[in-house]
Amino acid sequence: MKFLILFFLLVIIFINHLFASVIIDTSYSVIDSTHSKKEDLENNNLIIHEIRIIGNQKTKKETILREVNLDLSKPISPDRLKFFENRILSLGLFNDVKIFVSKEADKNVLIIFVQEAWYIWPLPFVDIADRDWKKITYGLNLGIQNLTGKNESLNTGFSLGYDPKFYLSYYNPNFSFEHNLILKLRTVLQKRNNRSIEAIKINNKNFSEKYYAFEIGIGKRLNIFNFITSSIAFEYLQTEEYYPLRTVSNTGIDRAISFQFNYIYDTRDFTAYPKSGANLNIAYKKVGLGETVVDFNILEVEAKKIFSLGNPVFYLRNYSRVLVGPQLPYYANSFIGYRERLRGYFNDIFESNSLNFSNLEFRFPLIEKYVFKFNLPYIPEELITYNLNVDFHTFFDIAFLVNKNQVLKKTRALNGFGFGFSFLLLPYRSLNIEVAWNQLLKPQFIFDLNLPF
Repeated sequence: MKFLILFFLLVIIFINHLFASVIIDTSYSVIDSTHSKKEDLENNNLIIHEIRIIGNQKTKKETILREVNLDLSKPISPDRLKFFENRILSLGLFNDVKIFVSKEADKNVLIIFVQEAWYIWPLPFVDIADRDWKKITYGLNLGIQNLTGKNESLNTGFSLGYDPKFYLSYYNPNFSFEHNLILKLRTVLQKRNNRSIEAIKINNKNFSEKYYAFEIGIGKRLNIFNFITSSIAFEYLQTEEYYPLRTVSNTGIDRAISFQFNYIYDTRDFTAYPKSGANLNIAYKKVGLGETVVDFNILEVEAKKIFSLGNPVFYLRNYSRVLVGPQLPYYANSFIGYRERLRGYFNDIFESNSLNFSNLEFRFPLIEKYVFKFNLPYIPEELITYNLNVDFHTFFDIAFLVNKNQVLKKTRALNGFGFGFSFLLLPYRSLNIEVAWNQLLKPQFIFDLNLPF
């Protein structure tokens, strides 16, 4: 514990020194608003001659402009401005974003106004693991976003309670503006509870695992909608007592070097609460490079489509996870009941080698982008300003679970349906209150902290 406290003190000192050395460029964001006139775009398509940014005290202008895919030689529509506004808000850096056109002499100026959020969180926390209120975790987290104005995120900390761990991660989506490079680093040291029901059946006792991982990755932003990343990692897992398939190795310790490749396509207007667009995530992971007994492959494909029917907004999501290999350890299995939850069976755990999971939702927005703040003395305004969205929604979930060598007709199918409300408090957290029924028409009340889609 003493070493952890010393580590945090050293990190805070380093961050303070780094912030003190950062030179903030504000020359781009100054305009004379007294001579600006807000242009009504309801029935107009205008050519934009200039773009100006206001309010970015720390965020680099390039970080914001990367979300504005604008050809200055072509006219712009009100819908396109709204799309840009939501994309910038999706960065998670701002409490509020507004975009409008100002008429100045003989040119149209696109004004991007941003209100920056609070970026540094050296705070104790209490949270829940696996979306399960019985699995309370608590600890200390130092979270710093937008470290040098490039939307980087640095997180380090430790948690106690359920699945205690120490972690350190760094992600920079703008590692190089010139080459559009992405950089990520991650390490975790954890004592975690076994999640496999099949592993418990061996001797009717649950057990814990020691897990360690270090990962380094690099990627490239191909354009505003397409990204590719690759990473290499070392992973170590040790069980309390060896039984077949608790680990692949008969020593009870699995060591493996893994390689992962990701492709992301994202045209959503807003990542946390989209009203239009599509999102495709493809991830392939090869676990066990070189001479090792650990050898399996994981393919994950997640596709989302969102479009408006006026009111409601239509959401469709499909998630597939395929696990293949000569020996498939229990810890690599696919699960419903942890991160993935099937409403109607929200508290039940289902396990298989592979699964396919689909969600269909109709969302009726009730409150959209309502900005409010509390008046509290001595507290920075960024900490007490929030963006609220509320909706009513109906949903239908269905899942198919498939095991190795199992034919399709024996695949297990589960489904649930219901309705509820989502309260999304940006840029921080979402609360879902729902009532669901499963295929046996058994009702269930759900109180969940999770993004609505």
